[in-house]
Amino acid sequence: MLRAGLKILLAGAALAAVWAFVPVGGRTLADRWHRARTPTEFLARGWTEIAGKQAGPQAQQRPLARAQGRAAAPGGYPSESHSDADRKALNRTLSQHL
Repeated sequence: MLRAGLKILLAGAALAAVWAFVPVGGRTLADRWHRARTPTEFLARGWTEIAGKQAGPQAQQRPLARAQGRAAAPGGYPSESHSDADRKALNRTLSQHL
């Protein structure tokens, strides 16, 4: 009985890992579930996405990646500046350790 329970627990853990982490057709099943309003919409949209068809007018492209860093300062110059003494100290430290 204990072995059967452990097998069922292992199978459940494997299904949960697939649900949360394995992308099918570009998105995980958990992502599809959160985007769908109803279970039937989840099944219909998931099937069309996996089959490679467009889901109609509500099909959306993936948003483009945005740069996360700050934009450059106006004029194209860096916002920080280093003196010659800073550069010499860095060169001295690098030459000692290399």
